[in-house]
Amino acid sequence: MKIIVLLVFVLLSSLTLAAQQPACPDATGTYYMSHDGWKRMDQITMSGSGAKHVGKMFVPGLTPQMVWTFPGPEAPVKIEDRRPTFCVRELAPLADLPGHSVRDVAIVRFDKKKDHRELQTTFGGSAFTYKVGFGKEKLVQTTGSRSEDGSFFTITATENVAPGEYLFTFGYGGTSGYDFSVK
Repeated sequence: MKIIVLLVFVLLSSLTLAAQQPACPDATGTYYMSHDGWKRMDQITMSGSGAKHVGKMFVPGLTPQMVWTFPGPEAPVKIEDRRPTFCVRELAPLADLPGHSVRDVAIVRFDKKKDHRELQTTFGGSAFTYKVGFGKEKLVQTTGSRSEDGSFFTITATENVAPGEYLFTFGYGGTSGYDFSVK
């Protein structure tokens, strides 16, 4: 009897979740879940690059940091949900392309400036601790899953995301992606 009650509860829970989140749109693209359903996001590419903390170059063993610059002080997409959900639908040949899968997604926080945003792509203070990629304090922890037919996948933040500017990108290059603000 307990097993039947448990199965009914699980079935009702999954139906409720499915009703709350509509299926990913049929058109290829990257989307975020809003109160009104899925909304398409536009891709953004870095507009420049440079170095931060250049003075470190003059101290033996210390290293400057590389940053990518993105245009505008804020993203056009404003997300109110503190645990945003995204959907990526790709053409079939690209769905399993290495570096562009559910496992390669990174959501990283920008450093907001007066007229642009910066993404620091290296970290570590010395030649011994210098690494390419994003620092853990800038990354949003996520969970994702691919649809049964393999045509799309969804990504959801597993923790509340602090207000700020973010980039949804693939891999750790961070030269392009989909920008959004969490309010």
